[in-house]
Amino acid sequence: MRSAVALALALLLPACADTELRLPASAEGAAIAQNPGASRSRYNVFACTTCHAVRPSEVGARLLPGAPLEGAARRPSFWGGETVHLHEAVERCWTFFMRGTPTDLDGRTGEALYAWLESLSPDGSTAGAQPVAQTYPRVVRPLGDGDATRAQAVWTRACASCHGAIGTGAGRLGPLVSIVPGDTQREHCDEVLPAGFTDRTTYVRTVVVEKVRHGSFLGYAGSMPPFSVEALSDDDVRDLTMLFRCP
Repeated sequence: MRSAVALALALLLPACADTELRLPASAEGAAIAQNPGASRSRYNVFACTTCHAVRPSEVGARLLPGAPLEGAARRPSFWGGETVHLHEAVERCWTFFMRGTPTDLDGRTGEALYAWLESLSPDGSTAGAQPVAQTYPRVVRPLGDGDATRAQAVWTRACASCHGAIGTGAGRLGPLVSIVPGDTQREHCDEVLPAGFTDRTTYVRTVVVEKVRHGSFLGYAGSMPPFSVEALSDDDVRDLTMLFRCP
């Protein structure tokens, strides 16, 4: 009798396992979108939902570099018009920021993510389907002094969720995420000043502007996503740079 039960279980278990793997792709995609481990890079700290709200109503007080994902599958262009293909837009996030490889999206992972995005953009719905204005200045410049009394508020809304607390990094996403302002000042305050700069504090603040505006996507080192002018205004960035000063 025991051998018969064991045989029955052995026959049923593969079927159960296969059934578990066949969860709706959109449900798998929702889980992938919230999981930094999905890219399989041990250095990655980002999930899709780190930079994107799922729906505009979920943005809240935070300033996010990415646009809400509702309606994305129906948008005619992405990245401020730089690409018209959803697949390419997703691949850019996956490789530039999440440190994954394009082939990761060729199989079940990609299928699930696209199914989830489609589920956020039901047929006939126009919610969120319009192109999102995103302007990324190709050349940065010194922005001048801002309002130091607003720096903490900008940091809390735009930076703290990744970098943690100012000065200590408490609560940052991972050990490779820079501690601000210390890491930035140590790395750049002693550099040879480029032509056009005579003041080290002005230079390091301009470096911060470049980090914010360009990130890794536009050629800056690291894996930080860029903030467009629409997501974080020049006034906000100007105030934020007041946290940085060279001796």
